[in-house]
Amino acid sequence: MRKFTLYWSSLEKYEKCPRMFLWSRGWEGIDVGGGLGRKKPLPYKRSKHHAVMGIVIQAVIERMYNDELYRDSGLRDRLLAMIRPEWDRVTAKKNNWVDYRVAGKKDELIAVCEAGVLGYLRTMQEHKFIGPWTKAEFELLGWIDKWNPVGGRPDVIFRRADTGITILDGKNSKSKGKYTDPDQLRFYAMCFYLAYRQMVDRLGFVYYRYPYGAPVLDKDGNPTGETETGVDWVDFTKDDLRGLAKRCVDARWAMNRKKFDPTPVPKHCRWCDYEEVCDARQDQIASNRRANPKAIDSVKGAGEFVDLEL
Repeated sequence: MRKFTLYWSSLEKYEKCPRMFLWSRGWEGIDVGGGLGRKKPLPYKRSKHHAVMGIVIQAVIERMYNDELYRDSGLRDRLLAMIRPEWDRVTAKKNNWVDYRVAGKKDELIAVCEAGVLGYLRTMQEHKFIGPWTKAEFELLGWIDKWNPVGGRPDVIFRRADTGITILDGKNSKSKGKYTDPDQLRFYAMCFYLAYRQMVDRLGFVYYRYPYGAPVLDKDGNPTGETETGVDWVDFTKDDLRGLAKRCVDARWAMNRKKFDPTPVPKHCRWCDYEEVCDARQDQIASNRRANPKAIDSVKGAGEFVDLEL
């Protein structure tokens, strides 16, 4: 059996489409075009500037927590000064993930990161997202049974006497809640329980673009008169964690037996880097067009057309 710790990103990809999982990370003994055990080479490079902005914001927040920068004066200016060097470091490391012809000007993207960091500070201060024990990107490792290790790296985890143990995940999404899965946080709670045999008390998504005190807007962009809380809390029970543990075991069983057949679904395929070279997806598109010649099911770079749904 392959030594493999299952993280949320792998479980999520496998459940969406086993082929997406295989091609994006590889598997021992299988050659999908990049060599045995390696992932499939990308057919083309899509600008991942949205991901880079989230990485940069989280990297600055991580340093604030883990280096305890919040204890010093001038925190706001110090964090802002970290953003541009962090952007340059991430984009250099990620091999030109950002295509400025698509993404826009560098200064505009960095301004989004600056607003995200300042927005998080507002939310953090209001909700007291800090405690005597606080860590960012803290590694949680546990075992469901002797064959199934699982792991997670929550963006922020802290313990307070008044609120207990809280796990947070930061999001730089333009659309609040539209592309987040509450099971991601429940997965982290499961990992925490398996590692420490203790239930966490709170799980929450923090949206960098929707900080505490910002006006709530309707679908047309008009203020509703309400204000953002800065955090969306996620309900969970121990049964939820048991259910996730079973999903992990089932997925790992299938992976070990090399069950990687494709399961194309438009809302998942549009985010897949391999959509254009996946025969199952292209056959599905052709079938849909034959059934309804006027329908547009997929176009190159369809991830940009996030509201297109058939």
